Amino acid sequence: MAKFVAQKNAEASRDQESFTRAGWRMVDVPPPDARLVALDPSVLGTREAELRQQIATTTTLQAANLARIVREAQEDQTRVMAVEALGRIRSDEAQDQLLDLLRTLPDESRARREIAPLLRPRDLGDPRAAALLQLLDLPDVNRVERKQIAFTLALISLRDRSPLPASVQLSAQARALFDSMTSLATLSH
Repeated sequence: MAKFVAQKNAEASRDQESFTRAGWRMVDVPPPDARLVALDPSVLGTREAELRQQIATTTTLQAANLARIVREAQEDQTRVMAVEALGRIRSDEAQDQLLDLLRTLPDESRARREIAPLLRPRDLGDPRAAALLQLLDLPDVNRVERKQIAFTLALISLRDRSPLPASVQLSAQARALFDSMTSLATLSH
């Protein structure tokens, strides 16, 4: 064991010497702020730009914190980046947060415009697919969002060769939109 430790120490010493010869120097820096790493929305008031940087570079994203950041951030850029980060997370929680944000953000919000294309149920049996289908009939979901949602669901239907769930009742207008998006997806195939 002592031989192994001595070998590792020698390797580390050689690495440090090589590093120094290349013109670099070792410096002590404080550890990263745990609140930034955790995407803690409490730093929004004083460190929004740093939080935005963390959102853009992190690989471990927390859906609930990101959704809160979307709601509370002062800057549009931060809200949009948080929505995009939610879209990168492949989890049910992230999809639920996006769906909730679509329902609650103001229609004119830049961040809201990014949400509909990020809603991706696993299949038409996914409860989120039924929730998305119901959005096709809601007046507070705008025309562009309805088209994006219908197109996503049409692609899933074609991919899986599965019909819409019988449990979801659609208006004739929503059914026509879904059918037109299915035709569009078939033509672009």
